[in-house]
Amino acid sequence: MVRPITTEVQNSIKLLLIEGHSYSAIQKMYPNVGLSTLSRYKRKFLGDPTSPKGEGFKARRKVKTNFVNTTNKRKRFPWAKKYQHYAVDDWRKWGFFDKTKINMWGSDEKSYYWTDGATELLPHQIESHVQEDGGSVLFLGLITAKEPGYGSTITEGDVNAGVYIDILPTSLLDTLEYCGLDRKSFRFQQDNATPHTSVPTKQWFQRQGFPLKLILDWPSQSPDLNPIEHVWNQQKRRLNAYPARATTIAELEDRIHQEWYKFTKEDCLKYIDSMPNRIKAVIRSKDGPIRY
Repeated sequence: MVRPITTEVQNSIKLLLIEGHSYSAIQKMYPNVGLSTLSRYKRKFLGDPTSPKGEGFKARRKVKTNFVNTTNKRKRFPWAKKYQHYAVDDWRKWGFFDKTKINMWGSDEKSYYWTDGATELLPHQIESHVQEDGGSVLFLGLITAKEPGYGSTITEGDVNAGVYIDILPTSLLDTLEYCGLDRKSFRFQQDNATPHTSVPTKQWFQRQGFPLKLILDWPSQSPDLNPIEHVWNQQKRRLNAYPARATTIAELEDRIHQEWYKFTKEDCLKYIDSMPNRIKAVIRSKDGPIRY
C-alpha cells in the first residue's frame, strides 16, 4: 500500500518548486517522492508552463531586483569605485548585519498562474493562507569571516532606535569577543535604515569606539550588495523544509535559532568572498541593481 504524502510535505514541496529547485534536489530531501509525483505536483501547483495560446512561449518568473531611486543610484557607482580594488582578504575584515522577517506560514511572495478567463478557481490557481500569516518573527543577525554572530529575535513590534541599541551589545560586541575579533580593525556594516542612523545610535557607536564615518558608509537601497541576504534565503529554505509548520511563535523562534547556528565559517566565507564580484557588477551596471 502506497503511503499518502502528508499535507505538510506537499506544502514544503510546493515551496521548493516555486523557488525553482530541481527534482533531484527535492528528492534528496524527500527520497520517497517519485519523479512522476513531482511532475504532477508541478503542474498542479504551478500550472502548465507553456503559453496558453500554444505558441511555444514558456512561463518564467521575473528576476527580482531591489528598487533603487535616482538619488541612490548616483551614490552606488562611486561607492563601488571606491572599493573596486578591495581583495577578498579585505572584505573578510567586515561583518555584515541585517534583519529579516520570517512568517509562520512561509514567505510574503506572490504566486502566479496561467488563466483562460474562467471564473472557477482550479487547485493550481489558489494558495491557502491563515489570517495575517499566523504571526511572524523578526530575526537580526551578523555574519563574519569567522562564523555567524549572535542572533536576536523580535516577536512584537518593529525595530526602533531603542530596540536596536539594546540588540547591539549582544549581536555586535559579544560576537566580536566570542570570535576574537578586534573592533579597531573590524568593519561593521549596516544599512541606512532610520534606527541605524538615529542620533542615539550614532552616540552609542561613538561611545564604543567605532568609526562612525565608516559605519554609515553604505549606499541606501542596496540589499543586493549585502551577502547576508543569501544567508537569509538559505535559512528560510531550511525552515520551509520542515515536515510540519511551527504551531507557535516560540516554536518558530526555536527553529530559527537552531538553523542559524548551523551555518559554518565556510558558509559565511562563501558569501562574503563574493563581494569583489558584486562590486564589479555594480560598476558594469552603471549603478543599477545587480543579480545578487
